[in-house]
Amino acid sequence: MPVTPALRPVTDDDWPGIVALEFEAYAATGLSEDPAVLATRADPGTSYVLATADGIVGHLLALRYPRFRWPDLTRAATAVHGCANLHLHDLVVARTHRHQGLGGRLVRHLLRQARRRACATVSLVAVEGSAGFWSAHGFHPHPGIAVPAGYGPGAGYLSRTL
Repeated sequence: MPVTPALRPVTDDDWPGIVALEFEAYAATGLSEDPAVLATRADPGTSYVLATADGIVGHLLALRYPRFRWPDLTRAATAVHGCANLHLHDLVVARTHRHQGLGGRLVRHLLRQARRRACATVSLVAVEGSAGFWSAHGFHPHPGIAVPAGYGPGAGYLSRTL
């Protein structure tokens, strides 16, 4: 019987595993971020990993960011935003652990934490044809909002009211 990965906040020791998963997921499409830049997308209270004894098998990185805006993929996020929107910047589950409900588990946990932190909305940029996954979790597209080409073809802005 497979072991259920532990869901917990990101620690400094997790970054090599997070970077490896992010690279595995996005390098082929050019969406992989510089590790130092990626680390600026993780608020300690709203970023999580799924961990097993073998390492990190999933992560979700989120930070407060104004609604209808998104981080520049080429630069570190340096400003601290006190807004009521939580931006889900990255969610990756290792290929070996996909189709087990782990992505949904991360999303549900984030939504609970966002409500506890009095966020009004959660937003994201859906990439690589993932809009269907996000729609299944209550996120709605905003077709009038154009995201930068750097997010890849077909990328779209979605949000969910809490």
